[in-house]
Amino acid sequence: MTTHRRTALAIVARLGLLATVSLASTTFVSSCGGSSDASPDAAHVTFTGADGAEVSLSQLSGTPLVVNIWATWCPPCVKEMPAFDEVAAATSGVKVIGVNVGDTSTAAAAFADDLGVSYDQYTDPDGKLSAALSVTGLPATVFIAADGTIVEVHQGAYTAAALQDAIARHFPDGGTS
Repeated sequence: MTTHRRTALAIVARLGLLATVSLASTTFVSSCGGSSDASPDAAHVTFTGADGAEVSLSQLSGTPLVVNIWATWCPPCVKEMPAFDEVAAATSGVKVIGVNVGDTSTAAAAFADDLGVSYDQYTDPDGKLSAALSVTGLPATVFIAADGTIVEVHQGAYTAAALQDAIARHFPDGGTS
């Protein structure tokens, strides 16, 4: 069994244990340094860019950020990706990115390309970012203020309209064009 497959299976097993919890949960509001379940160090956990370079959430600060955490084996994740693409294309002042859990950057990028999504894609092959953000199921969406503060970690899929509403609620100055 390849290392990649073992890592993916370990992530699937970890997330599978918490699947019933994630099905029952809606959202919880978190903020670094407050009563958050997310690690205060989440901003510094590295994940991989499409070009293979390591990046962290702190390096992406300066503009509000919407981070969609997804996996190729997660049907709700795949179903919502076109909605994220639609919203990313129509939104100004807020950056939307996808972070794939468990796949290589090449495999995740190819999968996203096959779906026709164009927003920036990253990978979290070892699940460290997901763990630091206390993600318990997929898909998950993290809303991060320009200063790096985690505003919300949403467990569950979004429609384009619901995602636009969440962005407007969390980042009223970000708006949509």
